[in-house]
Amino acid sequence: MDRYQLREAILERIWRPRIPDVAYPVPAFGVVPDSGRIQTELLQKAIDTASENGGGRVVVPAGHYRTGALRLKSGVELHLASEDTVLTFVNEEVEAHYPVVFSHWEATPCYNFSPLLYACDAQDIALTGKGILDGGADATHWWDWHHQVEEAWSADKKDRQLEDRRALRRMNEEGVPVEERVFGPGHFLRPPFIQPIRCKRVLLKGVTLKNSPMWQLNPVLCESLTVEGMTLSSHGANNDGCDPESCSGVRIAGCRFDTGDDCISLKSGRDRDGREDDRPCEYVLIEGNEFADGHGGIALGSEMSGGIRFVLAEKNRFSSRHLTYALRLKSNARRGGRVEDIILADSVMEHVQGAAIHGTMLYEDGRSGEDLPVFRNITIEKIRARGGDYGIFLEAFEEVPITGLVLRDIRIDGVDQAMRSMNWEDPVVEDVQINGKPFPRPGKVRILGVPVEGHAVQACAEYCGGEGELYFTWEVVRGETGEQKSLEKADWIKAGEGEHFILPKDCLAVRVTALDQKGERESSRSYRVLSRKEAAKEAEGRKRLICRGMLEVGDPAPDRSFITRAKLAQMLLPLAEPILKRDGEALLAMDVAVACGFFAKEEDGGCQPEGTVTRQEMATVAMQACGVNYRNASSTMPVCADVGEVSDNYGTNVARALYFGFMELDEKGCFRPEGLVTVESAVAIINRVADFAGI
Repeated sequence: MDRYQLREAILERIWRPRIPDVAYPVPAFGVVPDSGRIQTELLQKAIDTASENGGGRVVVPAGHYRTGALRLKSGVELHLASEDTVLTFVNEEVEAHYPVVFSHWEATPCYNFSPLLYACDAQDIALTGKGILDGGADATHWWDWHHQVEEAWSADKKDRQLEDRRALRRMNEEGVPVEERVFGPGHFLRPPFIQPIRCKRVLLKGVTLKNSPMWQLNPVLCESLTVEGMTLSSHGANNDGCDPESCSGVRIAGCRFDTGDDCISLKSGRDRDGREDDRPCEYVLIEGNEFADGHGGIALGSEMSGGIRFVLAEKNRFSSRHLTYALRLKSNARRGGRVEDIILADSVMEHVQGAAIHGTMLYEDGRSGEDLPVFRNITIEKIRARGGDYGIFLEAFEEVPITGLVLRDIRIDGVDQAMRSMNWEDPVVEDVQINGKPFPRPGKVRILGVPVEGHAVQACAEYCGGEGELYFTWEVVRGETGEQKSLEKADWIKAGEGEHFILPKDCLAVRVTALDQKGERESSRSYRVLSRKEAAKEAEGRKRLICRGMLEVGDPAPDRSFITRAKLAQMLLPLAEPILKRDGEALLAMDVAVACGFFAKEEDGGCQPEGTVTRQEMATVAMQACGVNYRNASSTMPVCADVGEVSDNYGTNVARALYFGFMELDEKGCFRPEGLVTVESAVAIINRVADFAGI
């Protein structure tokens, strides 16, 4: 169906809650504003009384109120009457104020501390008004339960939540009955702020949320949900804004998101639980929102094992340069699930840090699993965006390529790299321009083989993930062996055509240009050509790095010596283009490596030039340098015999470096994370990274 049909199909599934026009002011139940007392029982009594009498509006007037967990009941609207109404949820004596209830934690059912505002099996409920709900979380309450592995070089600190998270995941995977999944006292799973479960006709309107322990809005298995005109501002770890989970009939409109994680993230259960329940998140309308900060503006997944379908997002504004991704699809081979029938349209992305459009099946667990996800029937049209590492970044597993992809009427400017199109099947790409260049067009043009005079090399290029015949032309710089020439000033001479090319004897450098049928062209970087004499003296792996400008001929570093950061930084320079400059002067290789994130910053102990590099550090170097920065490193661990020795802050990058083939396990299945990297090993790893990056 087109976007207009989809909009109507969504709206016909949404109804406002039916709440009687009867007011229940909380002062009538003994609630006193600005008293400093914790008034949970009195506030809950007002809610219970209203529900028992057939429903109505529980009115909280101006003032500051302290409370523990509250439970909304059928027929009740909790109304914060004034901008000066502040309901603060206490953060002390957690066990006393947040009793254990049935809930969902990261899309997995369990028993845990109560969400701050909770409802279960209710209908016709609402939270409205102009006031503020303050979750009371800060650096020493709630948020300190979890150390977020946010950036690639995050410090390796204790994460009190981690063991409970892993335990709940094991219970999910092993099918442990939900009644036996009991957390709460003695455990460290932070509750979501607002969580209605199995509710019908839910309205959340106007209220501001701040300082959430974890996810802010997490409706679960709800039907007919409206989130309207809310402000969600909370920057703790995992402080997603609004995460409808396995809900049907959802409208999120006119809200402002300023969050510490994804702004909106649609979900549908995790792993085994989600697949067995098979309850998709469906018929969702996202319109007229402002996305100011967060990992993803509109995210689909990653907990999406039950599927996500029939989603229309239009007329949204993405306004902050701190926003990592505007549209974000994320799953992996452990989650599975389908993302299908999605339309993103008529939206402006003023500033993006990572990519305007980003989708990956390598989120967290990556290829470690047998339940492959599916991305299909995704339309993105009438988009204007600026900034980011990539314009469009969409990748899938080879076994399950992205199908039914439509990219139409898109303008993206100011990005470092235009596109990553991995495993797209027959996409429609119409009127798309990135950095002023039209797409589809040739991309990732490179030369395969080792350029040695008299030897054959091969041209390689991508074509926007689709089919298209490309023509190749070859250019060379001629001169005597050993002659030094600046390639920027050299005379390039056309020397051949076709996919294969034999390098002439007097050739110093070579490059290839790919041309499509419309006349769009892209050229490879320049490769140095080795003489036969030079090639005979160099080890096989070193030859390729020399041709790429990553090593010098006759480099004296012994293969078996341990590589230093200074040496590694010099090898990585061609992967740091455009070379970063400060005040017009080229930076030193170490400065470039740190600025590009290849190494940790000085304050993190990572840039001592003569320091050696461990294998787990090398995994992160490889992932930072390969051109597909996944940014938040998370805390997934690799599959290896010595996984217990891998630090949490390196785990995900180790897993990814193994998946991409940058690094390997030994014959015993061990990664040896603390082993030091030799020059020989670094040459092999950087060659694979450079092949992947297309240089």
